[in-house]
Amino acid sequence: MESVQVSQTMNNPPLNVGVIYPPDKFYKPVLFSDKVASRMFNSVQQDIYDKKSSAKPLDEKKTPKSVFVALSLACLAIAFQIVKKYIKKYIYTSHFCYKLFF
Repeated sequence: MESVQVSQTMNNPPLNVGVIYPPDKFYKPVLFSDKVASRMFNSVQQDIYDKKSSAKPLDEKKTPKSVFVALSLACLAIAFQIVKKYIKKYIYTSHFCYKLFF
Protein backbone atom coordinates (compact mmCIF):
# COMPACT_ATOMS: atom_id res chain seq x y z
CA MET A 1 0.00 0.00 0.00
CA GLU A 2 1.19 3.45 -0.83
CA SER A 3 0.92 6.08 1.83
CA VAL A 4 -0.37 9.50 0.93
CA GLN A 5 2.30 12.14 0.93
CA VAL A 6 1.38 15.16 3.03
CA SER A 7 3.22 18.41 2.63
CA GLN A 8 5.46 19.53 5.42
CA THR A 9 3.38 22.68 6.04
CA MET A 10 0.30 20.60 6.76
CA ASN A 11 2.13 18.48 9.30
CA ASN A 12 3.79 21.36 11.10
CA PRO A 13 1.97 24.67 10.65
CA PRO A 14 4.01 27.80 11.35
CA LEU A 15 3.71 29.18 14.84
CA ASN A 16 2.58 32.79 14.55
CA VAL A 17 1.92 34.26 17.94
CA GLY A 18 2.31 37.85 16.88
CA VAL A 19 4.31 40.57 18.53
CA ILE A 20 3.98 40.88 22.29
CA TYR A 21 4.27 44.43 23.62
CA PRO A 22 5.07 44.94 27.30
CA PRO A 23 2.94 47.44 29.22
CA ASP A 24 4.21 51.01 29.42
CA LYS A 25 3.55 51.27 33.12
CA PHE A 26 2.06 49.25 35.91
CA TYR A 27 -1.20 50.07 37.67
CA LYS A 28 -0.51 51.87 40.88
CA PRO A 29 -3.39 51.61 43.35
CA VAL A 30 -4.40 54.75 45.17
CA LEU A 31 -4.70 54.35 48.92
CA PHE A 32 -7.12 56.44 50.97
CA SER A 33 -7.39 56.90 54.67
CA ASP A 34 -10.34 55.31 56.41
CA LYS A 35 -11.99 58.68 56.92
CA VAL A 36 -11.74 59.71 53.25
CA ALA A 37 -12.77 56.26 51.99
CA SER A 38 -15.84 56.23 54.28
CA ARG A 39 -16.84 59.72 53.13
CA MET A 40 -16.51 58.73 49.46
CA PHE A 41 -18.44 55.50 50.01
CA ASN A 42 -21.25 57.29 51.83
CA SER A 43 -21.53 59.91 49.08
CA VAL A 44 -21.80 57.16 46.45
CA GLN A 45 -24.42 55.35 48.53
CA GLN A 46 -26.39 58.60 48.94
CA ASP A 47 -26.29 59.19 45.17
CA ILE A 48 -27.53 55.65 44.53
CA TYR A 49 -30.34 56.09 47.06
CA ASP A 50 -31.39 59.43 45.54
CA LYS A 51 -31.43 58.06 41.99
CA LYS A 52 -33.29 54.92 43.04
CA SER A 53 -35.99 56.87 44.89
CA SER A 54 -36.53 59.27 41.97
CA ALA A 55 -36.57 56.58 39.28
CA LYS A 56 -39.84 55.27 37.89
CA PRO A 57 -40.59 51.66 38.74
CA LEU A 58 -40.60 49.23 35.84
CA ASP A 59 -44.04 48.26 34.65
CA GLU A 60 -43.55 44.51 34.48
CA LYS A 61 -47.27 43.68 34.39
CA LYS A 62 -47.98 45.49 31.14
CA THR A 63 -49.74 43.20 28.67
CA PRO A 64 -48.31 43.20 25.15
CA LYS A 65 -50.49 44.65 22.40
CA SER A 66 -50.31 41.41 20.42
CA VAL A 67 -52.35 39.69 23.15
CA PHE A 68 -55.11 42.29 22.80
CA VAL A 69 -55.05 41.93 19.01
CA ALA A 70 -55.34 38.13 19.27
CA LEU A 71 -58.22 38.38 21.76
CA SER A 72 -60.09 40.91 19.64
CA LEU A 73 -59.72 38.74 16.53
CA ALA A 74 -61.01 35.72 18.44
CA CYS A 75 -64.00 37.74 19.70
CA LEU A 76 -64.75 38.94 16.18
CA ALA A 77 -64.64 35.38 14.85
CA ILE A 78 -67.03 34.19 17.55
CA ALA A 79 -69.36 37.16 16.99
CA PHE A 80 -69.35 36.50 13.24
CA GLN A 81 -70.40 32.89 13.81
CA ILE A 82 -73.22 33.94 16.16
CA VAL A 83 -74.50 36.58 13.74
CA LYS A 84 -74.34 34.13 10.85
CA LYS A 85 -76.40 31.59 12.84
CA TYR A 86 -78.90 34.28 13.76
CA ILE A 87 -79.30 35.35 10.13
CA LYS A 88 -79.80 31.77 8.94
CA LYS A 89 -82.20 30.83 11.71
CA TYR A 90 -84.44 33.87 12.10
CA ILE A 91 -84.25 36.02 9.00
CA TYR A 92 -84.27 33.51 6.15
CA THR A 93 -86.91 31.29 7.80
CA SER A 94 -89.25 34.10 8.77
CA HIS A 95 -92.63 34.33 7.03
CA PHE A 96 -91.83 37.69 5.44
CA CYS A 97 -88.60 36.54 3.79
CA TYR A 98 -90.22 33.30 2.75
CA LYS A 99 -92.87 35.21 0.76
CA LEU A 100 -90.33 37.67 -0.52
CA PHE A 101 -87.87 35.14 -1.90
CA PHE A 102 -90.06 32.10 -2.72
